[in-house]
Amino acid sequence: MRLQNILDINQFTAKMSEGKKSPRSSYLWFEDCVAQVILWICQDRTTTNDDLREKAENYARNYLAIHPELSSINREDLVREIADDVEQTLQDKNFDQRPPASVLAQDERNKIPEDPEKRFIRLR
Repeated sequence: MRLQNILDINQFTAKMSEGKKSPRSSYLWFEDCVAQVILWICQDRTTTNDDLREKAENYARNYLAIHPELSSINREDLVREIADDVEQTLQDKNFDQRPPASVLAQDERNKIPEDPEKRFIRLR
């Protein structure tokens, strides 16, 4: 009987990481951490597109701090990987904190052409 389906360790790791950005993305705790960081960012009412990366890094540090079993990992490299993953996931999300009805109303108000005579107060 010939063994045709045996892979060496390099082939195995290549197959396992196929289509994944990070070798850690196959770990359940990594995906749980990314999901938790995304949840915390979405719940944070002060998040903007400008401070998304900073908040992702801080929330990732918080997650790693409350899980002591992950203490043997280089935290700063992992924090950067998590922040990259979170930024990639949330790149198209709009962090406008105004209610959607307010945004739509403001857009509709801006479409109305302003009458130049009513823009200024007439002095008599």
